[in-house]
Amino acid sequence: MKSNTIKILIACSFLFILHGCKDKTVKPIITDNSTQILTDYSTNICLDGYRTLSDKSVQLHADVIAFISNPSQSALIQCQNDWKQTREIWEQSEAYLFGPVSTNSIDPRIDTWPVDFKRLDSIMASSVPIDQPYINQLEESLKGFHPIEYLLFGKNADKQYSQFTNRQKEYLLALSENLKTLTASLKNDWEVNGGNFYTIFSTAGNGSALYPTKKSAFEEMSNAMIGICDEVANSKIDEVFVTLDSTKEESPFAKNSLTDFTNNIQGVMNAYLSKGNTKDGLGLEDFVRTYNLSLDGAIKQKHNAAIAALNNITVPFGEAIFTQPIQVQNAVDAINSLKVELEENLLPVIKLHIN
Repeated sequence: MKSNTIKILIACSFLFILHGCKDKTVKPIITDNSTQILTDYSTNICLDGYRTLSDKSVQLHADVIAFISNPSQSALIQCQNDWKQTREIWEQSEAYLFGPVSTNSIDPRIDTWPVDFKRLDSIMASSVPIDQPYINQLEESLKGFHPIEYLLFGKNADKQYSQFTNRQKEYLLALSENLKTLTASLKNDWEVNGGNFYTIFSTAGNGSALYPTKKSAFEEMSNAMIGICDEVANSKIDEVFVTLDSTKEESPFAKNSLTDFTNNIQGVMNAYLSKGNTKDGLGLEDFVRTYNLSLDGAIKQKHNAAIAALNNITVPFGEAIFTQPIQVQNAVDAINSLKVELEENLLPVIKLHIN
């Protein structure tokens, strides 16, 4: 009896030791992919995005020249489509609104609204040559996307090519050239052979003077996503909704505001996935899934809910603030919910796991 008890005890001890060893061997070995995430984000999101934005602006300018040389409704529609395509890339890029686009004041120079109609009318009535030095010295509300939008679409998105005056054509040409110049400058700011912000950002924590740690770059990515969620929900939508003042609407002339908002929020997911126009790489998604799989699911679920809420608004935004208030409020709430998820859950994970 004593002999059997000893044998049982020995066997149990062996199983305990074996089980303990097994527990140690199955713990996941976490590979640090933070450097690759920074490289893929810089390549797929920022550099690819700004290259595409520049290309679209070049096409818009070329088609404006063609329209002015040979005016027709079809030529005008082509310019309108170019504006929308360029706008799409720009709005998505607002999910990474840091670096040269901010420090070089490119954002306010190409995307300030509302348009100053009183001042615009005075420009149209004057005979001052509208060249690039003149455009450069104009206040921000008189250059960039929205004066171009107004000239191309008219106040009610029903502009006819025959309504263009020679002065309007002159202004449109100068504005489109200025947009082309500024977006080319932004692209060059990120190019390795240009301003090289690509290297400044992608080498965070490894020699970058601006980003001494990888954590600082990861926080920059996250805060940019949080920032555009806050702007869309609480400025672009809610400020107009609360005041019922459609003159504050961002892209009213093309009736493009809801598309703008949707592209802003889609840009957040593109940035999270590190999924650009032509490439897909490692992103914040891969970092989050390593440490908190449920958080990854929550971010994606709330992003989908925000997009769905925007899609539930079925009339132009300037009308929806009066006729679909529930849908508008739901969109504000859904986007703010995504913002809170990023702010209160993503940032703490970064602070905990990235040096």
